[in-house]
Amino acid sequence: MSEVYPYRLADFLQRQVGDGLRSVIYHDRDEYEVVFVREDVDDYDGEIDAIVTDLWADSHEQAIREDIRGHGALNCTVWVFDEAIEMHFVADERKGVAVALDTETFLAQSSFIRQCLGIAGLE
Repeated sequence: MSEVYPYRLADFLQRQVGDGLRSVIYHDRDEYEVVFVREDVDDYDGEIDAIVTDLWADSHEQAIREDIRGHGALNCTVWVFDEAIEMHFVADERKGVAVALDTETFLAQSSFIRQCLGIAGLE
């Protein structure tokens, strides 16, 4: 099993993107922990159990996605929303760390994605 360091990741992201970090959630087979949540982010109130259930499902499907696509190990999935971009770093089945960043913060950190969105007419 992979060793996971969610607090180390949260510290890194706070230094790297500052207030653009919305949340960091660690989960394993039996439990989860909200490692960091920005004060003004209240999206998780009452919804955290459903979010973690979705993360578990995403982790569980890791092996299926790896087999179907044939690109090797799946390390991260990314969901792009209007207000946030979520990255789910998958350690193994039902274990990983989910990170949410403000969309603008993520795009500022990734000029390649910003260029692709612009070229596609989506920005």
